[in-house]
Amino acid sequence: MQRAESIEDARSTIDERLAALGGAIEQLLTHDWEAAPLPALAENALAHFTLGAGRMRLAGPTVTIGPKAAMTLTLAFHELATNAIKYGALSNETGTIELTWKVLDSGAEAELWMQWAERGGPRVVKPERQGFGSRLICTAASRSLRGRAELDFPTPGIVWTLLAPLAAVEA
Repeated sequence: MQRAESIEDARSTIDERLAALGGAIEQLLTHDWEAAPLPALAENALAHFTLGAGRMRLAGPTVTIGPKAAMTLTLAFHELATNAIKYGALSNETGTIELTWKVLDSGAEAELWMQWAERGGPRVVKPERQGFGSRLICTAASRSLRGRAELDFPTPGIVWTLLAPLAAVEA
């Protein structure tokens, strides 16, 4: 909120985050608060970003996401999409985003690998300071999902990668 230019900007940011969480709650309620399928969760979290309509591709198997992970992932998707609109692939007419995921290994060793990759936006420059959104999508996601989340800044576009135990994601 420190970077908000006005009280209205700060309020809008908070309202958007609450709306994103509301979408996750809606998905969980649809599934008796037990779990939500990852494709539907991602689509719901990104649905109100109409600026990116047709420029976001989601691909991966249906993975069951538990309530805690659903909240974490929804906030991460929201922050990533917001930044894409402000500074990244969705800030112009040609950029694209691919959100892909897969399950690695099986049984107790199974992990969810997920990647958000932006292409075709403005040239990427690593920010000098880490803001709340970056901390949320990396530190909070890593801790909440007992995995590792990283945000990289290659010139062609931002890349966020998550690797977490499937058991933690499904819990």
